Amino acid sequence: MAHRIAYVVVTGFLGAGKTTLLRNLIRSDFAAGRRIAFIVNDLADVDVDGQLLAQEVGEAGIVARLSSGCICCTIRGEFEATLRQIIEAHQPDMVVVESSGVTNPRAVLHGLHHPRLRLDSVITVIDAERFLEYMRYSAAVETQVYMADFVLLNKRELVTPEQLAQIEAQVRRFNRKCAIIPTRYADAPLHVLFGAHAAHAAHDLATPTDDHAHEHEHEHDHDHLRHDEIESVTLPAPELLDEDKLAAFLRSEAVRDVYRAKGFVQVAGDGGPSLFNFVPRRFGLERLPAEAAGGQRFIQFIGRNLKQQEDALRAGLAACAA
Repeated sequence: MAHRIAYVVVTGFLGAGKTTLLRNLIRSDFAAGRRIAFIVNDLADVDVDGQLLAQEVGEAGIVARLSSGCICCTIRGEFEATLRQIIEAHQPDMVVVESSGVTNPRAVLHGLHHPRLRLDSVITVIDAERFLEYMRYSAAVETQVYMADFVLLNKRELVTPEQLAQIEAQVRRFNRKCAIIPTRYADAPLHVLFGAHAAHAAHDLATPTDDHAHEHEHEHDHDHLRHDEIESVTLPAPELLDEDKLAAFLRSEAVRDVYRAKGFVQVAGDGGPSLFNFVPRRFGLERLPAEAAGGQRFIQFIGRNLKQQEDALRAGLAACAA
């Protein structure tokens, strides 16, 4: 009889640190003896996270990238077909799904309909600094916490002990059973997260008539992106960016409705590309190998009603040229 394949769902709102967790996994001793397949879902039409993970796992790794939509909405059929293809062609030991920042985890768990899969864990990463703010923006935030077996209170260093206690209390209001792990750079114990057999999430999945679960299913229906007014805009970045100008742009009114931005850029004075990451009031640049990003230079912005603000974002980004 063929072995059962562990199935892990990593979820969390925009910019919480999901990809950081997966990069930690790829580099870990835990992953060294396992064949792990990754399915990465991105709202935008260019998939930054998937490209990054594909580079890090190398030619022998398995990374499937789903972009331009959300698993629980427009690309659910594509997701299920990709999952079947990975199982049949690659026979992995584990499948890890990184859902988009606004995905309902219940929709991703429908992958369990495949007889070869067994649920391992649902891991929700939250941005401790932004959590209480973001839960007002999107119903996805509460649903992601409700379905979790593990909640990582990531970026713990950015909040006070009193704020951390307040966040933990709010998480407990949504989910009484999950394990709560404060982390920096998603530095959670991987052998604990990946191998838990997810009794809580599996039980919820098996009982869809549960009143609370049923309520959440309807809260996060197929119109959730329109309801939350979340849109993505991908714009070309100047060939060389001035870091000071970029910092000023990211403090300006032009990005007031941006919840998350990421992309591949090159800063003047650097010899190669950098991975760009932004959440409100904070941004980072991580130097990448020269061949990374395939020569692409762009930033994708995700936030509220951004299509109406595309011209201002384009002009602001262009003004950051060195």
